[in-house]
Amino acid sequence: MVVFRRYRPFNNGSLGLFESTRYARGHKALYTFEINGANASIRWDLHDLNRLEYFDNGDESNLRGWRSIHVTDGEQPYMNKWWVPGLGIGYEHSFVHQVADFLKSLETGEDCGPTFQDAYETQKVCQAVLDSAASRSWKSC
Repeated sequence: MVVFRRYRPFNNGSLGLFESTRYARGHKALYTFEINGANASIRWDLHDLNRLEYFDNGDESNLRGWRSIHVTDGEQPYMNKWWVPGLGIGYEHSFVHQVADFLKSLETGEDCGPTFQDAYETQKVCQAVLDSAASRSWKSC
């Protein structure tokens, strides 16, 4: 079992955590992100892809806590193309969105992400993660 976990300090004093494993019981596709700031935090989980969790430290103490924002209202990007507002979409629909963005880029001539450069930069990070795990030392990308 390989679990990779690295904490990374940033120039502004914030701390990042990158964690990866190819073996995790109970998780078939656990893709999550969480961003914590001094005043607020957000998190998202692919297993509940129609929701974004939001925490605002500025809320009154008796109301402070994580909010679950259902992001399938018709005003959200892409959602006006689907069913009745408020109904969830599935994992497969995100691929339809990618194709629609690609076709639109062909029509308008604008770049459509992710680009080859994005993929290359991602691969450099993945390789640095593997090299770092093998050598048990920091690696640059």
